[in-house]
Amino acid sequence: MMHLLGEMALWSAWCFAGLQCSLPIIGVLKRNPYCLAVARPAACAQSICVWVAFALLVSAFITNDFSIAYVAENSHATLPLFYRMMALWGAHEGSVLLWIISLSVWTMIYTYVAASQLSRAALPSPGGGGLGWGDQNHQTSNVSTNLSPHPNPPPPGGGSAVPLALAILGMISFAFLSFLLFTSDPFASAMIGMQGQDLNPLLQDPGFMIHPPILYVGYVGFAVPFAMTEAALLTGKLDERWATLAYRFTLATWSFLTLGIVLGSWWAYRVLGWGGFWFWDPVENASLLPWLAGVALIHVLALVRRRKVAIRWASLLTMVCFALSLLGTFLVRSGVLVSVHAFANDPRRGLFLLLLLAVFTMLTLIINWVYAPESFSFSKIAFPKMTRATGLLLNSVCLIVAMLTVLLGTLYPLILDALHLNAVSVGAPYFNMVMTPLVFIVMGLMGFYMLCSWEALTFKQWWKKAWQKIVVSIGSACLLVWYIGDSSDLTLFLGLALSFWAILSVFWAFRLSFGASVAHIGFAILIVGILLSSVLTEEKDVRLRPGLATTLGPYQFFFVEVVVQNGPNYRGIRAVFDVLKNKHVVTQLHPEKRIYTVRNTVMTKVDIHPGLFRDLYIALGEPLPHEDWSLRIYYKPFIRWVWLGGLLMMLGGLCAILI
Repeated sequence: MMHLLGEMALWSAWCFAGLQCSLPIIGVLKRNPYCLAVARPAACAQSICVWVAFALLVSAFITNDFSIAYVAENSHATLPLFYRMMALWGAHEGSVLLWIISLSVWTMIYTYVAASQLSRAALPSPGGGGLGWGDQNHQTSNVSTNLSPHPNPPPPGGGSAVPLALAILGMISFAFLSFLLFTSDPFASAMIGMQGQDLNPLLQDPGFMIHPPILYVGYVGFAVPFAMTEAALLTGKLDERWATLAYRFTLATWSFLTLGIVLGSWWAYRVLGWGGFWFWDPVENASLLPWLAGVALIHVLALVRRRKVAIRWASLLTMVCFALSLLGTFLVRSGVLVSVHAFANDPRRGLFLLLLLAVFTMLTLIINWVYAPESFSFSKIAFPKMTRATGLLLNSVCLIVAMLTVLLGTLYPLILDALHLNAVSVGAPYFNMVMTPLVFIVMGLMGFYMLCSWEALTFKQWWKKAWQKIVVSIGSACLLVWYIGDSSDLTLFLGLALSFWAILSVFWAFRLSFGASVAHIGFAILIVGILLSSVLTEEKDVRLRPGLATTLGPYQFFFVEVVVQNGPNYRGIRAVFDVLKNKHVVTQLHPEKRIYTVRNTVMTKVDIHPGLFRDLYIALGEPLPHEDWSLRIYYKPFIRWVWLGGLLMMLGGLCAILI
């Protein structure tokens, strides 16, 4: 019964999505207000049906309904309830449903916000706060004006941008519901007598409860500024309302994507047992690509709102962000990658997603080419050198170059493999080598334009603001490098100096651009955390038995005992360590070795003692003769600053929306 109700809910959602994407377009072409009016109720009905399907699948996991194949393949009667509830997105079918759920949430938010915006006679001024790089001396009109310098004649139905945007969102929903129903049905019936096969042990961690949903909200959210922009292009409404809404929705989705990436990094650090937070895994890169493009889009939309220039560049970047989200979906679910993060291995699914990506990208390029031909040229964008506008534009270009660099390193091995050419492996050395100078350039530009104003400055005027900050930044970096004792590391020195420069340069703009300041400080702290943790981290592989100790950094790790530690769906061994500093016990660590009985999978569960300035990290290895155990121990200074910086960036983005 559960699977029949689920199928009915999904097919109903599919039908409403078809109405949502087709009737508003007919309304635009035929100038039919009744067809246009269908967009909102169809979107609401589709959202209700999708949520019903989601609730039914969650209920099937909770009640161990193994008549549904997806439940049987990813759950078990002994799996704790907490993990059964989140097993829904533990594999391909459920993750696609989560993708659709996220899109329905964003669609409903857009419906509400657009309706409230349309109810106002005029938009408020963007003001001076937030990530809009505000300036007290700059005034903007609160009248909604067309920002396009030479708008193309709009097609019939030029006042229907919101229904048309909902229609585009409906097309995306319709495509993914088709993908779900025809290739990845989560309610397909299981074979008679099939029992649960348990959830992947790598995913049996509390971090998995929040990481995928938040990451998906960030991924999918780029569909809204994309749909808004394409509708605005088609209706000739690239106006102030579009710029403001696109800016705020981009900030919101980028903030969630930032949090999702931070949580994913934290999960990898805690669960995978190798002591790192970013592996340059292709699936990790798949989330970084739209993040980089999203930062560029935020900068350009800020420029659009303030100076009404670079409009075409902004419209193109909305397409790039959404295309990269689709590309990431393809990489994770097509089976072309081997990764702990990847789900699917069915070629049909990969082909469907690849065709979807190709169709949406091609249609969008055609729309941009026809209705926004200047999208591909900067010839009409000319700024004085020493202005904030120049810095914003240059930073957006650098970020897109960084995105293309990561994209090349991610796709190049896949392309060679698809062409049956010599296989190559592109790993951390490539990405670190090419990304480090780009990151340093971006940080330098951050400090540059935060000290500029919207009006042109002479170099002398700018230098008067900047020289003290430059001196303090260089001096602080020199002192810290000297204290660390690694004065030969030029990368460390440049990274620290630029981080201090980025932090100092935003203090004077805190009141005017609070969100930007918090986000920039967060980025600088993240870079400091990466640099210091990579330089100061100490690790040790050791063979030890109970009653013996080893030393790492200023700490002594005393192996107390090994005890049996069994859980509801696993059996295992837990080691007990006393950690001492200056002969005083600081904490006790309990790394584990587990065997998950249903899948017969061996897992290492690390234990970490966190701190603001250092982490102590132990992973229990294999048992050895004479009651010895292999151990890997890490002393990781400043590692928490990586996630602290990411959280500050996310908070800065949210503050920019609210303030």
